[in-house]
Amino acid sequence: MMQITKGMARKLYNEGKEIMILPNRVKTDSLLASWLVKPTDNSISFEKLCDAIFYYNCSPETGTTLVYYAKEI
Repeated sequence: MMQITKGMARKLYNEGKEIMILPNRVKTDSLLASWLVKPTDNSISFEKLCDAIFYYNCSPETGTTLVYYAKEI
């Protein structure tokens, strides 16, 4: 996995490719990061997805901002 910008993550998500969105203190090999996001036909928008991940997963322990990852491009 390689870290990418939010703009690149939005582009890949809109193209239907898998990305990983995590709080900034969570490592990609931890149990909290054992899932990838891939849009479906009736999926929510990228911004709503980021808002939901931020609301439910960000805290002082896990991190207060989001980071975005993709498989090697």
